[in-house]
Amino acid sequence: MLQFVEGTSGSGKTDTIRHMLMEKAKTGEEKLLLLVPEQNSFENERAMLRLMGPKKAGRITVTSFTRMVDLVMRQTGGLAGRRLNDSGRSILMSLALSQVKEELVLYQKQSGSRELVELMKEFKMCGIRPEDLKAAADRLEEGNLRKKIRETGLVMAAYEALVSQSYIDPLDDLTRLKNVLEATPFFKGYTVMVDAFAGFTAQELEVLSLVLRQAKETVISVCVDQDPAKD
Repeated sequence: MLQFVEGTSGSGKTDTIRHMLMEKAKTGEEKLLLLVPEQNSFENERAMLRLMGPKKAGRITVTSFTRMVDLVMRQTGGLAGRRLNDSGRSILMSLALSQVKEELVLYQKQSGSRELVELMKEFKMCGIRPEDLKAAADRLEEGNLRKKIRETGLVMAAYEALVSQSYIDPLDDLTRLKNVLEATPFFKGYTVMVDAFAGFTAQELEVLSLVLRQAKETVISVCVDQDPAKD
């Protein structure tokens, strides 16, 4: 079951969500989860503690998408491995460029990998894979745009192959979480409430769609301000 809590900015949507959780906790329900943006998680934990006290607040899991990865993976496995940072990404991207340089034209003279690392981050958040870039290039007429998209896909595919040999890229955490949830009904029996998001990335939407399918009840707050500047 899906419900929406609608209202303008400052109209009390968050308080409504918190009180809904409190009422459910009072009945003894335990599979309660509040999903909020990363920067709001600590504030919400403190608010639930003040509102309900430690015993009832302990029945509610306050999480962000990042914490959700940890929550699910600790019970299903998949956290083991060396995790990449930006320095490691730059090194592997340079190696990837070197591996496919014979097939590159536009990127052949590229001296660094910073631009490609930043581009790859955007692609990952949008759920764009190397094969998607290849398919997009195949649909275009000959020209620099087709070449650039094709070459970007080649470099990304080489990069992904290098990562898969020895590392875990945190940028793929939500994709891994989606794959786990497709195979495991982790949120079966949960009541999940989603609050304070201005929007979602493609990766987050894929995870959220699976949470919606599995949870027995999902409540999402929605800001209905007509003027985006008010959000």
